[in-house]
Amino acid sequence: MPSSSSPRSRHTLRWVVIFVLVVIAAAVAYRFFSGDKNTPANQNGMGGAPATAVSAIAASQGDLPIRLSALGTVRPLASIAIRPRVEGELIEVNFEEGEMVQQGQVLAQIDPRDYQAQLDQAKGQLAQDQAQLASAREDLARYEKLIQTNYVSRQELEQQRQLVRQYEGTVASDQASVQSAQVQLDYTRITAPITGVVGIRNIDPGNIVQLGDDDPIVTITQLDPISVIFSLPSRYVDTVRARLATGDKPSVSVTGTDGETFSGELTSIDSNINSATGTIRLRATLDNPEGGLYPNAYVDVSLVSQILEDRVIVPEPAVQTGQDGNYVYVVNDDDTVSRRDVTLTTTQGTQSAIASGVDPGERVVVDGVDSLREGAKVRVVSDALPGESSDEVDETGGEDGSAS
Repeated sequence: MPSSSSPRSRHTLRWVVIFVLVVIAAAVAYRFFSGDKNTPANQNGMGGAPATAVSAIAASQGDLPIRLSALGTVRPLASIAIRPRVEGELIEVNFEEGEMVQQGQVLAQIDPRDYQAQLDQAKGQLAQDQAQLASAREDLARYEKLIQTNYVSRQELEQQRQLVRQYEGTVASDQASVQSAQVQLDYTRITAPITGVVGIRNIDPGNIVQLGDDDPIVTITQLDPISVIFSLPSRYVDTVRARLATGDKPSVSVTGTDGETFSGELTSIDSNINSATGTIRLRATLDNPEGGLYPNAYVDVSLVSQILEDRVIVPEPAVQTGQDGNYVYVVNDDDTVSRRDVTLTTTQGTQSAIASGVDPGERVVVDGVDSLREGAKVRVVSDALPGESSDEVDETGGEDGSAS
């Protein structure tokens, strides 16, 4: 049976389809090139180009502390090995290992009996010689009266005076012996010279302690305050010394292995540079009431070497480097950007100090810089650094998605 559609009718239908497609393409082209003011592209961009989404933060004005980082070691301000000053039997130990002891507290007792006897003997000799001195002085007084009546000769008078001076010297020597014996007796009571923590005891009661023993009885370590020793490159010597010379001690923060942070100040700087490493040692002192910093522990140290005062500060990502130097993009009131050449003073962490090129309050682009050019249209969608939380700004300029 022949087909219901002839070749002529199929040819006509093909031309109708082609005509419809041409009309649609012409309409689309007209809409695109006519510059319809209601389209989002022309609403947000220049010449039909869409606005670039960026993050921008306002430049501030203030002080920028310059911090130097180093690895430090905790060192006590005082660590004293307790050794005997006299020999004898150790009869008492009055502390527990690891205990906090106070200055002047009795730590141990050496048998004092022999030293007490020596003191008593010295006192007895002193009393005997004092009696002889008193008798000689009485005789001298009589001789001085009798010389006027010629009952004694002048030679006898001078001999008596010499005898008095001899006994005076003997008494003075006896007094020194008494003091020495008293000191030896006092040394049998061993007291804490500082406030600190006692370590492991090396000698037990009942042992004989002697002068020159290799091991001390115990070691006392001061924990509060405590110090940290660290090194910095020698190029910072002049800056740090200048601040110490004026009495402006740089602040120091120390972070322990558990993440706890302690604050203190730099107190001293070494007298010479280590020529092998080109560094110089410094000491910081910190309060340590809870004993969180322990001797010989390694810590992270942050030192404020200087403070740049009254500077224009911008986020570090805003500063770009080009062939002609550093520059930033500033967001104008009409939502376009201007490229500004800037003079960078220094960068500290996420902040940079600018000497010229940006005024406080001007917004600088911190994210989306790569796709910008002079006069480009932008849309600020965030007021924080990349990765930080912020108040998002929608296309209409409102915050948190609300219209302004």
